[in-house]
Amino acid sequence: MHTQNVNVKVAGEETAGRWGKKPLSYTLLVAENETGSADESDVMEFSSLAALKKMRRRSPEKMKGRYAYVLSSGADSQFRHISVVEADHFKQFVRLIECTGIDI
Repeated sequence: MHTQNVNVKVAGEETAGRWGKKPLSYTLLVAENETGSADESDVMEFSSLAALKKMRRRSPEKMKGRYAYVLSSGADSQFRHISVVEADHFKQFVRLIECTGIDI
């Protein structure tokens, strides 16, 4: 068997792609509702922390609002989100993500 013409870099990438673990993809979920309201919460999904920060700059949290922030790493077999980080306030949520070292 001759291996002179094999590109080692490409062969390694193919092997890693086939047999390696898939990288985790994270989803940021934000639920907001007015305090004391019987209505269901509005839920928004973001793929990056930058998009969430941009939205929060445009519409900051209100005092009469109730918020829930979740960083999810997917869903389990019963279709419930697997929570990595949870918080009730935006700044607290951003700090917790930065403390975990997760790059979104």
